[in-house]
Amino acid sequence: HVPDLYDAEDRRIEALVELDGLRVLEVGCGEGRLTGFAASRAASVYAFDPHAERVEKARAVADADRVRFGVHGVEALDVERETFD
Repeated sequence: HVPDLYDAEDRRIEALVELDGLRVLEVGCGEGRLTGFAASRAASVYAFDPHAERVEKARAVADADRVRFGVHGVEALDVERETFD
């Protein structure tokens, strides 16, 4: 039996932080593996990555009602306009 490393990672994150009902900022979302995890618990998620092709893959696996995506680097994030938990 091969362990599910992604499931183990999800369980570790869940043990460390409560995401239920929070506004989550995901820096460097990549292809969305953790975006889906966060969106299944959080009230909302803003996920971004500087690579458009990665964001498109993430968009395909995420809950469109809870997740907004951006294509930019961290230096372009306007944190004064919006707050996250």
